[in-house]
Amino acid sequence: MTNKPKHYADQDSPIGETIGTPQVQGFREAQVGNAQAWYYHTDQTIVLWECFFYSRFHIHHFATDTNMQQLWQSFERYLVQKFPHAQTLATPFNDPIAQSIEEYQGFLKSLGYSPIAKAAFGKKVR
Repeated sequence: MTNKPKHYADQDSPIGETIGTPQVQGFREAQVGNAQAWYYHTDQTIVLWECFFYSRFHIHHFATDTNMQQLWQSFERYLVQKFPHAQTLATPFNDPIAQSIEEYQGFLKSLGYSPIAKAAFGKKVR
């Protein structure tokens, strides 16, 4: 994460920038996953486009992977804090990183999401 993440799609990406220096000798930084979201201020909606660990860090099915659940929930909290006027969190109904649509939708339901449109799940911000 950077102190000033990009706010608009046409800004340069901060990926690859390091903030600070490693605190422990012999360790190196490694990207472990990816998360991307968009905020639509007119609709007061945050769309979580993707949020996942790369396959070498993702061992379990989504429904039982507590690390994946915590990653997703932490990203939600960060986004809601960053965009305090948001009223809705939304996400696509499927993601190719899951083994099946049913697995992914079960994961979303476990996080409080439900169908809100033909190809989207969502929930109200608390």
